[in-house]
Amino acid sequence: MPGLTEPNQVSKREDLADLYSIADMKETPFTTRLRKSKKPTNSEYDWTVDAYATAKVTGTVDGSDVADYENHAANRARLGNYIQIFRRTAKVSRLAEHVSVVAGVPSEIGLASAKKLVELKRDVEATFLQNGVNGQLDTGAVPYLTASLGKWIDTTGPTIPKTVPAAFATPTAQIITTATASLTEDAHVQAMLQAVYDNTGMNGEFVLFAGSTLRRRFTDMTRTIANTNSTATKVRMFSSENGPKVSSTTTIFQGDYGTIEIVSSNFIGADYTTGGNTGKNLGYLCDMDKLHMRSNKTPGRESFDDTGGGPRIMIEAVCGLQVDNPLGLGAFKPAS
Repeated sequence: MPGLTEPNQVSKREDLADLYSIADMKETPFTTRLRKSKKPTNSEYDWTVDAYATAKVTGTVDGSDVADYENHAANRARLGNYIQIFRRTAKVSRLAEHVSVVAGVPSEIGLASAKKLVELKRDVEATFLQNGVNGQLDTGAVPYLTASLGKWIDTTGPTIPKTVPAAFATPTAQIITTATASLTEDAHVQAMLQAVYDNTGMNGEFVLFAGSTLRRRFTDMTRTIANTNSTATKVRMFSSENGPKVSSTTTIFQGDYGTIEIVSSNFIGADYTTGGNTGKNLGYLCDMDKLHMRSNKTPGRESFDDTGGGPRIMIEAVCGLQVDNPLGLGAFKPAS
């Protein structure tokens, strides 16, 4: 009869590493870069936009008296948006918190607090970066919704709480609907920058928040040289600094009418499913000086009384998006 072997041992101690790892490390670049401005004092917050009159080239007759007076506020308009309540909650039983020992988790309620805070920040990022969400009034049955960035970068813009006047809506030339795989530098990227310049005079620095497929397309279309036989030759950048290295990426695109920093986004266009496309094909061209987060309540933890079931917490924020003037923004929204 055989002696004791390892597979037959009873009461072997479990080898469970004292480690807790979360593989999902998606970042929130848009809300991180957003300027945090004035605290809203109402569920609807408004701001004023204006434009200069068209330049005159007609001249004035010498000695003529003034007969008509100009209205300097003739182009003035009012835009607005709603705040939105963002909330995450957690509850842990008394035994789960005070008796059980979980590898890598010194406190379940502490871990819940940390995770829910990250999740709430992602909620805000995904909400702001949706494509077509209009503002929504809280009726007691449905909540307040803040109009998303993709709705502001639209030829009509949000209609709730206020309609964007046509003079301040993003022009058609600044919204590229060409399929992602067919995008080119000259016909689309440079053309978009030129359209922004023609409409606003802006020749500055932009940030393009791009889904992963659009992000790769920027690298593909800027690392090839067109040939006379309608083909393309790939271009590579070689560097000997810190050892041989091949570079095949585009992070900064410098065009005739501005510079674009390309930033990848995991949360862009959660509601975008047009022509078989997803948010991976979507991109928003932003002048970050024209965008704000209006926060009435920054993300924070609130603890509730333990009435016997165990500790309970809530992570909550109250904030909304402000787009000063959508006229100077652009988007890649492939329609097919």
